[in-house]
Amino acid sequence: MSAAPSPASAQRNSIGFLRLLLAALVIYTHAFWLGGFNLEGEWLWRLSRHTIQCGTFAVQCFFVLSGALIAASWNRLGSLPRFLWCRALRLIPAFWLCLAVTAFVLTPLLYFTTAGPLPPFFGLSPSAPGYVWHNLLQPTSQVAIGPFPNGGPNGGDWNGSLWTLFYEGACYLMFAGLGLLGCLRRIRWLGGTVLLGLLLPCTVWAAAPPGWLPPAVNRLFDTPGKVDTLFFFAGTLWAVFPEVAAAVFRPRWSGPAAGGLLFAGWCLGVHTPLALWLLPVVLFWLGDRLPLANLESRLGGDYSYGLYLFGFPVQQTLAHFHLHEFGFAGYFALSLLTAGLCAVLSWHLVERHALGWKSLGSGRPRPTTRDLQRSSPLAAGPEFRL
Repeated sequence: MSAAPSPASAQRNSIGFLRLLLAALVIYTHAFWLGGFNLEGEWLWRLSRHTIQCGTFAVQCFFVLSGALIAASWNRLGSLPRFLWCRALRLIPAFWLCLAVTAFVLTPLLYFTTAGPLPPFFGLSPSAPGYVWHNLLQPTSQVAIGPFPNGGPNGGDWNGSLWTLFYEGACYLMFAGLGLLGCLRRIRWLGGTVLLGLLLPCTVWAAAPPGWLPPAVNRLFDTPGKVDTLFFFAGTLWAVFPEVAAAVFRPRWSGPAAGGLLFAGWCLGVHTPLALWLLPVVLFWLGDRLPLANLESRLGGDYSYGLYLFGFPVQQTLAHFHLHEFGFAGYFALSLLTAGLCAVLSWHLVERHALGWKSLGSGRPRPTTRDLQRSSPLAAGPEFRL
C-alpha cells in the first residue's frame, strides 16, 4: 500500500467489500438478539470467552476505517466548512430517510396488522412524527412508537444501531479540532503525541485487572461508544504517518501476522488492548490485498451504510411477523436480503443524489453518478460511512 495512493491505485482497493461484510456481521449478531436465539451460537462470542461479539467487532472496524479515511478527506478538502458539509451529506440524508421509513412505513405495517384495541395511528404515544423529530439531530432520543416494535422476542427499540452515529459525529468534531490546530499535516509530531496520549491509557485500562485502576480512569472508557472513539483515532494515527503505514503494510506477512495475534487474543479472552493496534494493520492490509477491488462500481453503488441503518428495523419487522421461527439461518438470510434491498433503494433514491452536492461552493462541477460509483473509499473519504 503506497503512502499516497493515486486515483488508479486507490480504485484497486477492497475497502468497499470490507464495509459490506462488516455491515452483514452487525446484522448477524443482531439476529441472535432480535430473534431470541442463544448467543452461545455466535461464533466470536464463544471463541473469545464472552469478551467480544461479531457486531461489536464490526463496529470497531468501521470506526478504524472511518478514522483513516476521514483523515484523507480532511487533507484533500483543507477547509472546515467543506469538511463538515461533506460529512453531513454522507451521514444525514440516509439517516433521516431511515427515520421516516421506520415511522411512516414499518410502524403502520405493524399497526394495521396488530389485533386488539389501539388508539388512532397519530394518537400513539410516543408518536410517529415525534420519532422523526426527536431523533433528527440526536439519535436514540426516542426509540419506540407507541407499543411498536412488538411481537418479537426483544421489542421496544426500533433501531438499536443508531447510537453509534452520536459518537461518529463527536469524532468528526474532535478530528476537525486537530485539523485546525495543524496536527494532521504541519505539526504531525504533535498530532501523533495527542493520539498516542489517547490510545495508551485505553490500552492500559483494557489490560488492567478489575479494580486495579481508580474509578476516575474507568469512567473515561466505561461505555462502548467511548472505546469506539479510540478505535477511530487508532485509524487516524496510521493516516497521519502514511510513510510508517506504507512500511508496515508492504510486507506480505504483516497482515497475517497481525491477524494471527488478534485471533490469539480472542482465544485468550483479550481483545481491546490488542485490537487498538492490530485492527488497522489487518483491515488496510486486507483492503490492499483482497481481489475484490472497486466493489461499489461493480454493484452500482455504496450500500454498506444503508445496510447498517436499515438492518435493525427490518429485523424487528420480520420478528413481529414471527419469521424468526423459521430458525436462525432463515431469519438471518431474510434479514440480510430485505435490508440489502432497502440499502439499494436508499442509495439510488437519496444517498447518491445527496453526494452530488458535495462540490457546492467549491467552484467544481457536481460529480456524475459514474464518478460517485467509481470513487474509491481510500481516495474519497466523504463517501465512507459506518
